[in-house]
Amino acid sequence: MTEYKFTQASAADLAALKLQYRDTLAAPLDGMWEHFTSGATHHAITDGAKTIGHCVINSEHKLLQFFVSSGRDMRSVFSQMLTELTVTGAFLASFEQQTLALAMDHQKSVAVHALMYHLNTGAVVAAATFPADSKFRLLELADLKPAVAFGAETLGADAGWLSGYFSDLINKGQLYGLLHGGNIIATGECRASESQKPYADVGMVVSKNCRGQGVATNILRQLLHVCAGKDLKAICSTERTNIAAQKAISKAGFSSSHRMLEFGF
Repeated sequence: MTEYKFTQASAADLAALKLQYRDTLAAPLDGMWEHFTSGATHHAITDGAKTIGHCVINSEHKLLQFFVSSGRDMRSVFSQMLTELTVTGAFLASFEQQTLALAMDHQKSVAVHALMYHLNTGAVVAAATFPADSKFRLLELADLKPAVAFGAETLGADAGWLSGYFSDLINKGQLYGLLHGGNIIATGECRASESQKPYADVGMVVSKNCRGQGVATNILRQLLHVCAGKDLKAICSTERTNIAAQKAISKAGFSSSHRMLEFGF
């Protein structure tokens, strides 16, 4: 049996293989999962002197990405990878058909982790309406501090991480805010993908006091109009347990055909 070698490598070193991997997918990758993948450990898979594929594994030993070029015994490569790199599970999209089949061969458990959404072709998006005396606009660097405070309070996220994340979005013109009385009551993101053009990930966060009033749905509608003006195709996702977000996303005009699945091996 052929013994393959798994060697840590940078994402840049594996760029060509990652492009080949994307070409096998039936739908675009979610931007947040791309972000998780970019920060995980990459391995080149070699057979002798030839690099035949790659895999990406996070700090919890969960597989996030796997690709082997055609004509290879993928089952053998996958099985050796699980053993040699002590892979305990995986997060895989339902449209990663080849890897999904391999994961099913080894799964002890599998569950839906998140729903992935797209806007149907030709869908007519309703105009967004916001509460009286509120204003939806792009946020500027002067808004960074209150935006971080809003995000930290609403999401419970680390303020230091949010500061860097929001700064990057603001500099790229991708972070919006809904302000009322000078205070941020919701934010919206429209992140144009650099690796999967012309897709853009959209998302929103609404303050606890303003939920259940249609604010989330209308922010998404406005972001869809922003995407249309830039010739971008909007996608988004939410966790399986977030029923409120699922309702808002569906009301905005999205539908879900794919899932992010969590495997235990």
